[in-house]
Amino acid sequence: MDVKERLSSRRNLQVALDFLKLEDALKVAEASISGGVHLLEVGTPLLKAEGVRAVREIKKLAGERPVVADTKTADAGEVEVEIARMGQANVMTVLAAMDDSTIQGAVRKAKQIGILVQADLINVPDPVARARRLKELEVDIVGIHVGIDVQKSRKVDASVMSSEIRKIGEMGLLVSVAGGLNRSSVQQLLDLPINIYVVGSAITRARDPETATREIVNVISGRI
Repeated sequence: MDVKERLSSRRNLQVALDFLKLEDALKVAEASISGGVHLLEVGTPLLKAEGVRAVREIKKLAGERPVVADTKTADAGEVEVEIARMGQANVMTVLAAMDDSTIQGAVRKAKQIGILVQADLINVPDPVARARRLKELEVDIVGIHVGIDVQKSRKVDASVMSSEIRKIGEMGLLVSVAGGLNRSSVQQLLDLPINIYVVGSAITRARDPETATREIVNVISGRI
């Protein structure tokens, strides 16, 4: 079963390793693996601070678990797919708000080398309409994302986008949801067509990241 088939066959938990130091990320990555996490994300801050080395080291630790390089590509899509490959990532991200040509370039190169492309809908005014176009562009995953700054300024998380999540999921796209998720909000979103629940600080800042991971895995697996 390839990565895309695996992601579509169950609900998945992805931990966002938004650290500045690789050693901090590796500690939480190891704990989350022990807790049963399904995907590891090399967050944008970590990727900028530590470069491709961070992706490579997280992948080494992850083994068969897919690794997401959160490149948030805004231009030169083909080149940044190559960067993701250098780190042995399984998924790279491109900003859905950017020109179609950037996304097409990323998709074209990614198909050649066996990497998945996720289009991040962060700050897109009409995410449902853009998702329809992203499907035409043959992206593999659509990411519904409430950014950290919006979470802080408006006191909201990704659960406010439940209507958009449902409509996009009905298009037959793989759906990833990120933005302030924790055990409670994940529980509230279980009836929506979500393939990947992305959790950051609820795991990375937890006193016990392994237990925090296991609890959320149990929620999305229906064991709680």
